[in-house]
Amino acid sequence: MADEAENGMFTVTLETYSGTESRVVVPQGVTKIGSRALSSNRYVREVVLPEGVVEIDDDAFASCMNMESVTIPSTVKRIGAGAFKGCWRLASAIIPQGVTELGDRTFARCRNLVHVELPDSVVSLGEACFQHCSKLEDIRLSNTLERIGEGAFYNCQHLSFTTLPGTLDTIEDEAFRSCDALVSVELPESLGWIGRRCFKDCENLVTVVLPSGVEFIEEGMFEGCTSLDVVSVPDSLSHVESQAFAKTGLVPDDISFPEECEIAPDAF
Repeated sequence: MADEAENGMFTVTLETYSGTESRVVVPQGVTKIGSRALSSNRYVREVVLPEGVVEIDDDAFASCMNMESVTIPSTVKRIGAGAFKGCWRLASAIIPQGVTELGDRTFARCRNLVHVELPDSVVSLGEACFQHCSKLEDIRLSNTLERIGEGAFYNCQHLSFTTLPGTLDTIEDEAFRSCDALVSVELPESLGWIGRRCFKDCENLVTVVLPSGVEFIEEGMFEGCTSLDVVSVPDSLSHVESQAFAKTGLVPDDISFPEECEIAPDAF
């Protein structure tokens, strides 16, 4: 462990743990779990963090392949990039109030993760945050969420929620690509930008209603959505880009585009 002063306060950091215990109880007084502190530990199955821990640094528990559960205390304010990446057996995660964002790849490749709860303090999900969490089906999104990062839910094959929060402004490239269980998506009016290939290869997606602020259907947005049947577009839509509806079976006449909307020659 290491102590360091910051703004007159001491940070007590757990820098590394290389033990072989299956249940790890971090002692009281620790305020930070350091970068890669327990990464790649194949023995740990359960981790209990004490109240008072404020930060879980980047890759802190990355590739703890057998870790099944972790208790995150209410005092945690920051969870770093890749903090739980590759924790194959982790089944659920409850993020405490006060955490404002999940970093890039925070839970990527947690292939047995089923249940996640996000507090209303979370405003941003980082790049590939839940990428390849193939069993994720139950996630409570924050009511203040503003951004879903690139590939955040890529290949979450069991994800089936249909409603996104009314504060959402941006969904970046490939955010929901290959989410096979999505059937319909209700996009909020707050949404101004939906990235490229956002819903590509969502093979069971049937219905999409785009909000009034969207001006572009980006490249490959619905490519490979072979079940897509109903697409409602706003009057504000000005461009439909390359491959936007490729391999869907739809043709331009199936969608009521605004009169002045420019549609790429290879959009369908």
